[in-house]
Amino acid sequence: RISKDSITAFPTVDIVVVGAGLSGAVIAERYARLLNKKVLVLERRPHIAGNCYDYVDTHTGVLVNLYGAHLFHTNYEDVWNYLQQFSGWVQYHHRVKGVVDDKVVPIPVNIDTVNSLLGEKIKTQKEMQQWLAKNQVKPKGLGAQPKNGEEAALARVGRVLYQ
Repeated sequence: RISKDSITAFPTVDIVVVGAGLSGAVIAERYARLLNKKVLVLERRPHIAGNCYDYVDTHTGVLVNLYGAHLFHTNYEDVWNYLQQFSGWVQYHHRVKGVVDDKVVPIPVNIDTVNSLLGEKIKTQKEMQQWLAKNQVKPKGLGAQPKNGEEAALARVGRVLYQ
């Protein structure tokens, strides 16, 4: 709660950030560090980190994600390095697999899927694009779009993989 005393404790601030979730915390930190400004962060929850908040249960020692699992993905090393300054992150690799004819294969379809199921020897993205172009069943007509799930699958991966 904001009280009269808390407001007078910050008689001059340059910016007020509402919310100490990931975005609010980053904006506040950047504004303070890079621009040397006074920042007041207001948060209604009893913790920072927004929906990314987690804690270690004192009875079990288990890391609990209070608002459900949260995954962070970036291809930018500078973003990753920036976040590492503030907290440790548990590395996670999301892999989806399917079982087709007793073979475990990656989903969605990629080079490994085609090579495993069909005995191909595709090595590059260009070769994969060529294979798809030969096998995809596109809807007929100028600008035609798939009318249902089956047509969408055929347009994406072709009949041999769809079946």
